[in-house]
This record gives sequence, C-alpha cells and structure tokens, in this order.
Amino acid sequence: MAAMMGPKDALANEKNQQFKAWLAQTCSDPNLSNAQREQRLSNWENAPHARYCHPREEHLLPLQVCYGLGGGAAKTVFQQSVAGFVTSGYQW
Repeated sequence: MAAMMGPKDALANEKNQQFKAWLAQTCSDPNLSNAQREQRLSNWENAPHARYCHPREEHLLPLQVCYGLGGGAAKTVFQQSVAGFVTSGYQW
C-alpha cells in the first residue's frame, strides 16, 4: 500500500508489471494444467515481486478460492489502473 500511495517510479511499475503478467498467465493460460496452476498459486510467493505487490496474502486468498470454485483457467481477464498501478480481475 505504501508503494501505491507514494511517489511512482519506473522500478515500482516494472515490479507491478512482472507480477501482473505472472498472475495473468497463472490464472488464464489454457496451456497450463490444473496441477501446474495449483502449484503456482500455492507457491505464489515465488512469483516475481510477489511480496512487493502483496505484502500480506489476504488480498490474494479470494482469488485462490475463486480459482478453486472455477476449476480451471479463467475465461476473462480484466485490467485497469488504480492509483497508478495496473490491477487485475478474473472471471471463471
């Protein structure tokens, strides 16, 4: 949150972009098996800049629940800018 509310810089944007790309691939890439997707989501802290983008996991847990209920790749990926950062939403 400090990064979102503080001054923006190219490094912060790059970290956000890398994590966003990893998350979009993890949630929606039809070439990933469900086992691969589950492994990636279970070990999300290993994603590029995971703790920078999500210092606390409770903001990511609802996404994991939705994935579990959806049972496969997300059908739609929404992206928009919030406080200067790209945020993502997924629809199963």
